[in-house]
Amino acid sequence: MWLSVLYNKVSSKLEMEEFQEIFEELFPELCLYASKFVPDFDTSKDIVQDVLVNFWEESDRLLNRDRIKPYLYRAVKNRALNYNKRERRKTGLDALIEGLSNELEDSGLHGIESEMSFKNLQDDLENAIDELPEQRQKIFRMSRYEQMRHKEIAFELGISPKTVETQIYRSLNFLREKLKQYLV
Repeated sequence: MWLSVLYNKVSSKLEMEEFQEIFEELFPELCLYASKFVPDFDTSKDIVQDVLVNFWEESDRLLNRDRIKPYLYRAVKNRALNYNKRERRKTGLDALIEGLSNELEDSGLHGIESEMSFKNLQDDLENAIDELPEQRQKIFRMSRYEQMRHKEIAFELGISPKTVETQIYRSLNFLREKLKQYLV
């Protein structure tokens, strides 16, 4: 793999000045490149910054300095695609909550009534999550509130990623059923 050509455990860490030069030269163009994959430019900047910080932290293994630019481009692309994957994964619950919120808005309730209805929705959602079996509840909270990936959850809990996926799917179905009065 070409990453092994870039890194090696014996090499020395980049000097701060070298890293600063790389950062100043490549940050703007990497942000533009990332914006091809994610719709929000601020998110693009965050992705590039994360990649560069990770690169700096791993620079003590740097071997081939001629491969830095292609490596950073590949890393930005991968990070942006992973970001999109996580965003799509979140949409199940987000779509449910957004739909419920839109129903409340369309119901004609305004001001305090609307806030109270939304508060009731949030309370009902939390109560419904609390009704999930303990393991499913834990998986759901790790996925939705801690933004963990299926593989990360699976590793932490010692289960398969497919089990995580199934449990999240079942959780969303259960929540839709429990909160269907808001979707009328």
